[in-house]
Amino acid sequence: MLNRYRSGIATREEISFLEAWFDLADSEDDFITAENEAGFDSLKAAMKDRIDMRIANADNLQPALYRRIPVRRWVAAAAMIVLVGAGTLFLARKSFHQPAQQRLASRNNRVPTLRLANGTVITLDSTAAGKIASQNGVIISKEKDGTLVYSSAPTEKSNADQENVLSTPAGMKFKIILPDGSRVWLNAVSTLKYPAAFGNTGRVVELEGEAYFDVAQDPDRPFIVKSGARSVHVLGTIFNINAYPEEGVSKTTLIQGSVKVVYNSGSVVVHPGQQAICDPNSNNYLHTVNADTEKETAWTNNMFSFKNDSLQSVLRDVARWYNVVIKYSGHIPDERFSGEISRNSQLKDVLKILEINGVTFEIKENVITVINKN
Repeated sequence: MLNRYRSGIATREEISFLEAWFDLADSEDDFITAENEAGFDSLKAAMKDRIDMRIANADNLQPALYRRIPVRRWVAAAAMIVLVGAGTLFLARKSFHQPAQQRLASRNNRVPTLRLANGTVITLDSTAAGKIASQNGVIISKEKDGTLVYSSAPTEKSNADQENVLSTPAGMKFKIILPDGSRVWLNAVSTLKYPAAFGNTGRVVELEGEAYFDVAQDPDRPFIVKSGARSVHVLGTIFNINAYPEEGVSKTTLIQGSVKVVYNSGSVVVHPGQQAICDPNSNNYLHTVNADTEKETAWTNNMFSFKNDSLQSVLRDVARWYNVVIKYSGHIPDERFSGEISRNSQLKDVLKILEINGVTFEIKENVITVINKN
């Protein structure tokens, strides 16, 4: 790519990619390290060559078709990830600063919480590992990695009517092992309601937001996830549910096993690699499509992942993670984005990258106003 840039035959997306990288490096004192310095020296040389050549026809170059560029082959040490948007390449680095969830917790005092059946609220980020509570024969403990674990005391009788509520703030996800051994990863700004112990006939939980489920096998007790008027019925399987109210639609993506999604009087059976979409505002309100499972579950690996997503959709994801409010001034750009970016990136870096695509941002406290430059 550097050789193409030097020679004046780079596409506009390649030009934007390299120059955005250079601008980001120039604005961040700690961006260039001993490991990636050689790559930046080469890029600076390429820029000098390009200026010397005074390429006048860069605007006439045709953008390349969408493809993932193997960044790691030529600048692996820089820890970059490519994000493609409407013919322009964007790039973001992994931040080596304070993690996003720590910054948010300290700035907004928003923390993951567990509300017990008796109304007691436990702040989970400051709670030490070990036993943190017990209720009617159920022991709740926190592991060293932060995982919340429910288990029944051997000499006590548990009560299935004890409802607990786990809530996550912006910028943080949380893992919980339910009383039946099912594992749930709860995404940012999400809430999971569940009993401290499941009864003998079924296992029912309620979700608002997004969660990744790995359900324990138990044919005698079906596992049901309720989200508004929708419900997902499973026996033992792995799946992801995205049911944020602001998205307008809910998506159930199946990784392994089989599930049935029920909405009003309709239902669909979902197979591995498929996604059930529930859109109350559509005539085809409940249907299945083939899914990009890696994209839908990228958040569990601390990644944003987009595939032909609108700017509004991208910024809704950004808002939930960085705990900001998004507002628009003027016409909203009709841009589509595909690619990935680390959730460990700093917000200012993400916005700086998005600005390449014809928008600018005004930031006042936690409100970001999007302004169309075109």
